[in-house]
Amino acid sequence: MTTNEKAQKSLLGGIEKYFGNDHPELIPQLPKILMALYQADVLEEEVITTWGTHVSKKYVDKDTSKKVRKSAEPFLKVSPNRSRPRYL
Repeated sequence: MTTNEKAQKSLLGGIEKYFGNDHPELIPQLPKILMALYQADVLEEEVITTWGTHVSKKYVDKDTSKKVRKSAEPFLKVSPNRSRPRYL
């Protein structure tokens, strides 16, 4: 598992920039990608949850950030035990 919170936040920022600026047509796939990164122990639940609830303009403009994070809501609303996401 990646335990470096800063590295995880940077990865999420890169994902936000990639989806928000470069490939907005892929935004609907974001929850599945977040789940894959979570299940592979690349991202921790707490880091993803914090990222998903705070819009930032560090990597993209605020409107784009809001759009990308909103698309992550199906992942963020998964049951606490993470056994089966509602969107799959």
